[in-house]
Amino acid sequence: KRQLIAAGFHLLNENDEWDLRPGGRYFFTRNMSCLVAFAVGEKYIVGNGFHVIAAHTDSPCLKLKPKSASSKSNYLMLNVQTYGGGLWHTWFDRDLSVAGRVIVRASDGSFLHKLVKVKRPLL
Repeated sequence: KRQLIAAGFHLLNENDEWDLRPGGRYFFTRNMSCLVAFAVGEKYIVGNGFHVIAAHTDSPCLKLKPKSASSKSNYLMLNVQTYGGGLWHTWFDRDLSVAGRVIVRASDGSFLHKLVKVKRPLL
């Protein structure tokens, strides 16, 4: 979000009516896990239709299993399951770490979404 705002994009609320203008650059987020950014062409005229070019990646998306904790050889392990097909060949020529979204319980008992990024190689 910070990078898009610094590049001149405007944050939209998905539930509001949007006032999009030719040449405008916009984005919105959903559920702290989806980000959609788009630009309106400078020559766009309302009613002429539009084209959407999109891409996404969630590979690999490893999710903790409901009963994920186990131990083996004195190591505590968290068992995961994959979501979708993994692009596994991209894993084997680099150090690996962990990043993603976690849900934690706050001191008042509520739940908070937190983004996590471990900057050093773990694997």
